[in-house]
Order: sequence, then C-alpha cells, then structure tokens
Amino acid sequence: MAGSAQKYSQALYSSVSESGQLDEVKADFDEVIKAVREIPDFTEFMANPKVAKNRRKETVEQAFSGVVKPLYNLLLILSDRNLLSEIEAVHTHFTEAYNAHYNQEHVVIESVYELSDEEIDSIGKVFIRKTGFSKLLIENKINEKLIGGLRVFIGTKVYDGSLRGQLADLKTQFNERTIS
Repeated sequence: MAGSAQKYSQALYSSVSESGQLDEVKADFDEVIKAVREIPDFTEFMANPKVAKNRRKETVEQAFSGVVKPLYNLLLILSDRNLLSEIEAVHTHFTEAYNAHYNQEHVVIESVYELSDEEIDSIGKVFIRKTGFSKLLIENKINEKLIGGLRVFIGTKVYDGSLRGQLADLKTQFNERTIS
C-alpha cells in the first residue's frame, strides 16, 4: 500500500503546487492528521469492510468539508476506494515533497534538558551549514537517558554527540582491542 500512498500524495502535490495552494493544503493536511490521531478508532472505522461506502463518505463529508478543495477531494477518493487507512502514509509522502520544495527538513534534537531558543538557533545554524538545507524545522525532545550532550535526527541520519553514545563507542573500542 505504500506505493499507492506515494501515488496519491504525488498527485495531490502536483495539483496544488501548480495551482499555488501548496501552503494552504499543507496546513489543512496537518490539521486532518491531527484530528485523525486524536480519534484512534477513526482509521479502524474507515478501514472496516462492514462499514458501507456511503457511510464512510458521509463521515468524511461531515468531518472534513472545511478543508481546501483538493485535499477534500483526495479524502473522498481515498474513502471511496477504502484507502483512508493510508492517510498518514499519504501525509508523510506529501510532507516529504513539501519539504523538498522549500529545501527544508524536520529535525529532532534530543537533549537531557529543554534547550533555550538561543541554543536551538545555534544548533540549527550548524546543521544548516552541514546539510545544505535552507531551513530546519526543529523539535526539541527531552531524553534523560542521554546522560549529557545531544542527539540530532535529520531525515534518516543521526548525529550522536551524547555522552551515552560516546560511552557506547568507548565500550566498542575497548572490546575490539581486548579481543585483538
């Protein structure tokens, strides 16, 4: 199903980037996903083969009629084809295309304590130079298991400057030398 999610997200992206609605669709799509996550039974309900197609469509119409038209149409199509369970995957692919369009990336910085805005800005500048992105969308998460330092996740890359990571590296080096 991942292939169909990518296909639908690409169709939506192509349509709205040409019509100049990219930012509006992204904002509405984020709100749709937030709503879907707040109602855990939603995806299950929409994927249930016992739920009549017209009942699924009515639910989408009632819940999401206020979103921008191209996104609304996509939701109706996914509902009609019993693919609304793929909505989060479609959103993920759409967000990747959106971020590529703006040369930006979502970044998670794990630290032992909540970083100040100045610290986040400073770290962001370092990773903008390192990655070449124009903009980083930074989220700070607290992870006390790091002991100290930072761990930065950018896309599929991990930059581990945590004390825990350094200790793990030392342990590996020690084990390699004692075996030799």
